[in-house]
Amino acid sequence: MDEEELKKLLDVTSRVLVFTKLNLSVSRLEEVPPRVLEMKELTDLDLGINRISSIPQDFGRLNNLKRLDLHRNKLQSLPRSFGDLGDLEYLKLNGNRLASLPDSFAMLKKLKYLYLYLNDFQDLPPVISRITGLRLLDMNRNRLSAIPGDIGKLTEMEKLDLRQNSIRNISSSAGRLNKLRSLRLDSNRIGALPGAIGDLCSLEELNLANNMLEGLPDSIGKLKNLKSLDLSNNRLVNLPEAISGLEGLTRLSVAGNSLTSLPRGIGLLKGLKELYAGDNHITSLPESMAGMKSLERLDLYNNKIGVLPDILGTLRNIRILHLNSNNICSIPGSLEGLSRLEGLDLSNNLLQDLPDSICRLKHLKGLYLGNNSISRLPGCMGGLSRLVRLYINDNNISSLPPSMDDLVSLKELYISGNQLGQAHLPKHLASRIKSGGLKVR
Repeated sequence: MDEEELKKLLDVTSRVLVFTKLNLSVSRLEEVPPRVLEMKELTDLDLGINRISSIPQDFGRLNNLKRLDLHRNKLQSLPRSFGDLGDLEYLKLNGNRLASLPDSFAMLKKLKYLYLYLNDFQDLPPVISRITGLRLLDMNRNRLSAIPGDIGKLTEMEKLDLRQNSIRNISSSAGRLNKLRSLRLDSNRIGALPGAIGDLCSLEELNLANNMLEGLPDSIGKLKNLKSLDLSNNRLVNLPEAISGLEGLTRLSVAGNSLTSLPRGIGLLKGLKELYAGDNHITSLPESMAGMKSLERLDLYNNKIGVLPDILGTLRNIRILHLNSNNICSIPGSLEGLSRLEGLDLSNNLLQDLPDSICRLKHLKGLYLGNNSISRLPGCMGGLSRLVRLYINDNNISSLPPSMDDLVSLKELYISGNQLGQAHLPKHLASRIKSGGLKVR
């Protein structure tokens, strides 16, 4: 409806009904309709995704509001009366043009959830530190340069999202947020963490990806409740042994750094399910990894690993294993112990042949062997009955074993860059290509 129709509707309904909830989102509004300000019983008002550039000075009359949504408008400031919304618990102001908040904002003592992302804040507004009951603060994608000392006053905070800013410094007072469960600081300019980071005893998620970290304090090992730690794309050359104390960790990403090794005690992370360590300079794996029995995904692509240790075969819960772009010359027979493996990527290595033991990976669905020096495939390849994708492109293969006719689940076969043509394919594979059941490239 257009704005005139909206005014008529509000004029009629506000006389005969008592509203507690009103949704005027996506209504092309350029101002808050005057009739809305007369609906003093409102507890939930949604004015999101409009064109509102200013809020009326008497907006505070709506002092029964508990939820207010003003996201994706054109607001540059808020009136002083905003502080009269004393019952407000949930406030969305993201996607506007705000660079500051009025001092009266401190009167919103019941506010628990505050969304300010995608605005123009250069500093964390000091007034926020006076709303001590705040549980969630989302200020991602602003222009913040630091986390000030006042942040330590927000002791009820459970989730803090400050990603994609320009933060360089973190006050040690952040360590007082002992109820914080999620802290996102990814995509900033952080070069070092304060030792107080270890005082965040309730922390379950810590994301520090895409920063400038060159090291970590040993205190990080005190985060016993941490489940997810993302340190990808920093400048780390080593990880402290203290990281092995993160006994609750289920996901760890250190991809895109300059690591030459993993901590010797990494095997103590017995609950770890996902380890992402690609794009580093790792040359070998510690023997302690044999203790990581819960591991389901292991990414070690684009490193400098030459020899795969036998201990890999003891990690029987692994489903995805990425070892592409290393210096691997051979596959140990112990790899057949990965009985649940579904995806194995060994492309871009130095392999010349494959052991028959690879055919015992009965759950394998994707096998990637492109860009090696393999001259033949094992005659037992047909035993991989669940195989859906087989990439053997850019090798030295001149024929395929007849048993591959038994690969009834195969949907994709990449053979380019070999001495193979469709004339060299086993009979039933060739017929499936003609029927469209198998794609060959």
